[in-house]
Amino acid sequence: MAEVNFTEHAIEAMKKRNITPEEVIDAIEKAELRAVDTLTGHFIAIKKNGKWTVIVYDVYGQSLEVVTVYKVSRKAQIENRLRRGRWVGI
Repeated sequence: MAEVNFTEHAIEAMKKRNITPEEVIDAIEKAELRAVDTLTGHFIAIKKNGKWTVIVYDVYGQSLEVVTVYKVSRKAQIENRLRRGRWVGI
């Protein structure tokens, strides 16, 4: 696994949502869905762990920078972004 760094925003989001760095790394490594956000250019990794965990990150050479992390309860929220073209699966 590449080196994983976290923005201040990501750290705050993880604290607020009780998501550990290990959960984030696991979601990136074992993502059930990967996409690119067409609006921001960020990469998206999604893994179901009870709720759907969404990891937004960037790649810089051999390292990753996690931008934010959040959970959604309905898969429809993810499917809507894919269907509307906001996210494109990779």
